[in-house]
Amino acid sequence: MPIPLPNLDDRRWSDLFEDGRASITRYAPQWTDHNLHDPGITIIDLYAWLTEMTNYRLNRVPTRHKRKFLELLGFDLQPPAPAQTMLSFAPAPATAPFVLPAGAEFEGVDPDQNRISFRILRDTNVQPANLQAVQVQDSSGTPVDRTHDFTDGFPIEPFGSQPAPGCALYLSFDVLDAGQLLAIGLRFAGPGNDSSERERIIEEAAEEAEACTPVRTLLQCQTPSAPPVPTLPPHHSVSIVWEAMTPSGWVEVPASDNTRSFTLDGIVEVSLPASLSPSVQGTIPTAFFYLRCRMTAGAYDAVPLVLDIATNAAPAEQSIPVTEAFAIKAGIAVAGPAPSAGDMVQLIFTSDASGVIQTLTFGSGSGPQTRVLAYTAPTATTPGSLTIDLELTGIGTGLPGQQISLRQPQVEFASLSLFTLIGTAWQQWSPRDDFDSSTRTDFHFVCAPDTGIIQFGSGERGQTPSANCMILLRYRTTFAAIGNTAPHTVNHDRISPFNDVYLKPLPAATRDQLKTITSNRTAASGGSDLETLDDALGRAVELLHAHERLLDLATASRTVTLDQIDGTVVRSLVSPWRGVNLLDLERLALSVPGTRVARAHGWASLDANFPCLTAPGVVTLVIAPYYPVAEPVPSEGLLECVWRYLDRRRPVATTLHITGPAYTEITVTAAVAIRTGAGGANVQARILSALQSFLDPLTGGPDALGWPFGRSVYRSEILRLIQDVPGVDHVDTLSMQSDSGASQCGDIPLCPTALTRSGPHSIEVI
Repeated sequence: MPIPLPNLDDRRWSDLFEDGRASITRYAPQWTDHNLHDPGITIIDLYAWLTEMTNYRLNRVPTRHKRKFLELLGFDLQPPAPAQTMLSFAPAPATAPFVLPAGAEFEGVDPDQNRISFRILRDTNVQPANLQAVQVQDSSGTPVDRTHDFTDGFPIEPFGSQPAPGCALYLSFDVLDAGQLLAIGLRFAGPGNDSSERERIIEEAAEEAEACTPVRTLLQCQTPSAPPVPTLPPHHSVSIVWEAMTPSGWVEVPASDNTRSFTLDGIVEVSLPASLSPSVQGTIPTAFFYLRCRMTAGAYDAVPLVLDIATNAAPAEQSIPVTEAFAIKAGIAVAGPAPSAGDMVQLIFTSDASGVIQTLTFGSGSGPQTRVLAYTAPTATTPGSLTIDLELTGIGTGLPGQQISLRQPQVEFASLSLFTLIGTAWQQWSPRDDFDSSTRTDFHFVCAPDTGIIQFGSGERGQTPSANCMILLRYRTTFAAIGNTAPHTVNHDRISPFNDVYLKPLPAATRDQLKTITSNRTAASGGSDLETLDDALGRAVELLHAHERLLDLATASRTVTLDQIDGTVVRSLVSPWRGVNLLDLERLALSVPGTRVARAHGWASLDANFPCLTAPGVVTLVIAPYYPVAEPVPSEGLLECVWRYLDRRRPVATTLHITGPAYTEITVTAAVAIRTGAGGANVQARILSALQSFLDPLTGGPDALGWPFGRSVYRSEILRLIQDVPGVDHVDTLSMQSDSGASQCGDIPLCPTALTRSGPHSIEVI
């Protein structure tokens, strides 16, 4: 989306020339010859041309300046991002449990014949455990077999349609190896369950922790410690536990839950107890080994839906580290202890112009820790070899502005490190976006994300590599958007130096199985190419103009709240940075990371505890979750989470209250005459369904956008609703009752923060 730029001056040469000639009579009345042959007219002609060229240049903003302006506003071009997926492994029965270490690489071929490689991100225990059945225990306390729904690809509700403490998900396995770790991968229905939502939750938790950190003075008594690495916080309300069936019954087992209590796609790693016992559970007569996930506390914002459950699951990323294989000159003496494959060592070496190592020393120097992937010592007559996780990208020339090209231009920038080595001196360089702030003493470099070209400084702006120094890089390469492969594409282990190290401890038969037991059950996602400048400009415009677009939407919809506008349209607009007015706060409440808020309505100068009084400086925001019950009420955890998010974004000197809606039960009593031939029971059922839908707090109301807050229930609307039901001839009598009050024939008013709920209606068919 290109950003609209103003035209600073739209006058052309002819306009400027005529303006100049028209000014002669005012400033030089004695000048009477205005024809083209006059030298003065020729000079005006020339200056008109020069002015037109100046205007043209003023109207053009170079790409570099646009990028700088964006950076000043906090919008950097997003670098290429690797795709992510979840790999699962199904070893043959009786296979001994084994561990796939983090960094092991797997690959497949996409429809365009690209070999797409992934590496797993954590150590994964693999055992021959196959999921046999899935049962769900809801609030009734009886497990229900949902295996057929699961195997047919239908989503299942792991804790029933109304999750509550005590509900449980039962997973049955043909075999489980006691005392081992079992990684269970779970995928849920969206929205708000993918990796981008996970990143938003972690970022918000880090920002919140930073905001709560006391301000440090300039005088420090001790060196401040490094900030903690951001981690995924637990769910704001729900707590779950994992249990295993043992000879002594159900036993709670340790579990590392990466799904945030079944709200994010992720992996749960269960530590199985020392003894397990098969048993019969629920309606399945066969004895299986059972794991159970039980909800112990809290309430969900929306009912979770499980799409897939995979055993022996591992998160994987489409980014592969580069390697370099060096030849070692025959006959040289290698100093230091010889490393084994996989060792991390410091080393010093020199090479000739063709890259053959001439001298080599292990275990010394001040260089980076380097992983040795393969090493063969040279003999007097036979060259040796050395494979490491550094790429020899080029040789320094000593000239200003030297450029070198990476062999793999698509780089995962978070992994990029650059070193130079000359003699025994290692030097690490730091990546920068440009050299604008670099000095002659800074070891800085710039990497072009689209071409993979590394550029060094000029000597004044950033150092230049010394002549004949080796330039070595460590980075991971990615296919970016191409890595978003289809399901079941990644299906075997990759032949690579890293796998030669990581998979070497596995028995040969087990490693052979990796060619057939590997699969990505879901499509890879999240891979993206380098963001273009136009896309970055569009992203900036959307965020910077978010407040104005909300105002325009409310004006076009003729409403003062976003609550009575189609939620799809509202959520399609980017949330503003800060809450300047009620519309901003409502939009922010709908996008709190890690929550599912269905409705949000704000009031100024209103305190929900004192609805009849004016409260200057108070803002009350009423929220309702996506929960399929008659009265969707936000949990205390959800209220606290939304308040913390909005409190850092509210207007200064404003008191913010976050609360749930009050509910007024509406009961309709009516006698209805039906048309000839209409079935009385069917008409009655349709009337009851229409009333329940119309009074539903989330999907009811005149526009099916949820009952408007504080809107009265009008008798005329109920009459029209019943009259429009097929088969109804006319309404004979009608009365309404609110909560436990007396029946009345008039309208029922609601408090400003109240919604309706459908009561036990009584419809008599006559």
